[in-house]
Amino acid sequence: MSRTSITRNVVALLAGMAFTSSLSLAAGQPSLEVVKRFPADFNVIGVGVSHSGTVFASAPATMKRYSASVVQLDDRTGALIPFPDADWNRFSKDVKDREEWVSVPALWVDDRDHLWVLDSSLPSVDQKKLPPKLVEFDARTGQLLRLYRFGHDITPGDSLNDVRVDTRTRTAYITNEWGRGGLVVLDLNTGAYRLVLANTRSGVADPEQHLHIYGELARKKDGTLPVTQDDGIALSPDREWVYYRPLTDHHYWRIRAADLRDASLDDAALSKRAEYLGQSVMSGGIEMDRCNRLWVGDIENHGLYALTFPPGAKQPKTDLVYRDPSVLDWADGFAIANDWLYISDSRLDELVFANSRPLQGPTTIYRMKLPPCGGETATR
Repeated sequence: MSRTSITRNVVALLAGMAFTSSLSLAAGQPSLEVVKRFPADFNVIGVGVSHSGTVFASAPATMKRYSASVVQLDDRTGALIPFPDADWNRFSKDVKDREEWVSVPALWVDDRDHLWVLDSSLPSVDQKKLPPKLVEFDARTGQLLRLYRFGHDITPGDSLNDVRVDTRTRTAYITNEWGRGGLVVLDLNTGAYRLVLANTRSGVADPEQHLHIYGELARKKDGTLPVTQDDGIALSPDREWVYYRPLTDHHYWRIRAADLRDASLDDAALSKRAEYLGQSVMSGGIEMDRCNRLWVGDIENHGLYALTFPPGAKQPKTDLVYRDPSVLDWADGFAIANDWLYISDSRLDELVFANSRPLQGPTTIYRMKLPPCGGETATR
């Protein structure tokens, strides 16, 4: 689909689609359980949950440096324990003799109970010394298993944002939310990686669409409009498909994982194989459950939705599951463990924009029991 045709469809759809501010509360909506409310010096975004229910959280340093970058919640008290230890969370631009976290936007726990920590680094540091990295730990013991560094073709103008890992093919899929956008495909056996779909239609945000907060265009501190390229990512339960989307538009995409792993396909070929899924709510993080429901947050209207993609449909079926702006503000990171959906509320709309309203509460991780497959929700 061309940019022109997509943009034409956007104009026709935006006025009547159900992700506008006219959405009502879902009838009989579930309650959200508070897992952890975080102190003011830890603005949570990333969330990962082990098979036993241990919760991990991360706070990237894109706004300011926090007291810790990655923490494990004590299973009994909920206390924040620096992960894997205090040294990793003690930041220094001149570190030489140890590993450390620079800025961590995402966590992921795989089917082997391994915790993956994505460190995007920062453009303000020397990335030859402190490059972006993906680190694998045993979630049960905290043991470091392997560290992958990104150097060539990942520049300070890029920013790795979210990760999913397929242990069967030994592949990690990572979104790039700044600069050229696109996805990074990492071979976990060799450490070789490629940036793909950079500057392609599915790799970057639609320039005709923008994020709105409180009914007006969101603006960065310098007054410009924020542009966030590929941000959220999810793997289908059968691991055949990678779902992904830029943050600052309403478009959804997917591509076969096998195509991403095929090094013989260049960006032009991959772009032709990317499937356009239509439009729905503007979400950051996304996650897919075993029922093939894609869980997303509406960052413009403060809601939680389940998306499904009926064969042949031009738009996803968008089911409103939860909406109460006084509770859930900006659903950002997602994790699924033991049939619970964990949601990090980063409250970014109250923290990062020039036209943000005052902070209304702490950043929080909630959880919600997943409805059974085929369970009814309030359709848009």
